[in-house]
Amino acid sequence: MQLFILTVVIILIAFIGLLIQKSKTSTIFNTGFKNYQTSSKLLKDLTVVHANLSRIKGMVASGQDKQEIARVSDQQIALMTEDINLVKKTLDSGISSEQQEFYKGILANLSEYEKAAVQVIRLAPMNTGSAYLSSADGKMEATTQLLTQLLELDGNAAESAYGTASVVFYIVLVALVALLVLSFILIPSFIKKMLTASVIEPLQETSGILREYAGGRYNKSLTWEADDAIGEVVESVNALRSKLSAAGAAPKASAPETAPAHKTAAPEPAPAKPEDKAKSLSDMIKKGPEQTRDADRLVVSSKKAIDKLQDI
Repeated sequence: MQLFILTVVIILIAFIGLLIQKSKTSTIFNTGFKNYQTSSKLLKDLTVVHANLSRIKGMVASGQDKQEIARVSDQQIALMTEDINLVKKTLDSGISSEQQEFYKGILANLSEYEKAAVQVIRLAPMNTGSAYLSSADGKMEATTQLLTQLLELDGNAAESAYGTASVVFYIVLVALVALLVLSFILIPSFIKKMLTASVIEPLQETSGILREYAGGRYNKSLTWEADDAIGEVVESVNALRSKLSAAGAAPKASAPETAPAHKTAAPEPAPAKPEDKAKSLSDMIKKGPEQTRDADRLVVSSKKAIDKLQDI
């Protein structure tokens, strides 16, 4: 029972440790890798778009191909739309409340930046839109600042999760090692107890029963139930008891028939009085015809005895 409880505790500690490790690994992946990728992409795209705004104005001023200018302009608008959708998707992904505040600010500034950038691109052929470009510069700076702070927040969260995961790992490791050492200490006593209960005690009881059988007492039997060698021993001993009991009962039953009969000599009857003798003789004479011969022999023998007494 103790070993079973110890095994359950080891499994529970290992299971809880794995759950904590999984949770912290998920936190590291989401905050330290996935969110870091998102923030880095937004920063890079914002830098590229803002640089291409100045490039578009230069292309218009230098009289480059209008189709090329339109292609570059469409690329910037598509990239800003993609980034705005990415921020919206991130807000709906179940991030922390602190991260949500950052992404809400980024979404607001990025939307304003997109509006200003579109106006700069649209007014570039007319060499106007400087005011929109200044507005775009301000929104870019605010968005960049928020993204930088978000990157720092994600980095700290990932570092904290990694530190917690490391601490939990070492705690679980120490606990498992301690429990394993304890199990090595308890296993010998458990084995001894198991052997005592399943082997030694049955053998001791069997030995006592056999000693009683040797003394001629067959009133006890073994009651152990097992599917191993101990069970076979119990069955053999009980079978031996049955045979010994049957063998002991047979001589007792045949003793009255085989024992020689030692009958004590019956005491000789006292001489009968004349009255009793006469009464007896007359009684015998009065008996039925089938006893007449016996009565005659008895009368003759009686007379002979009387004659001998008279001679003396």
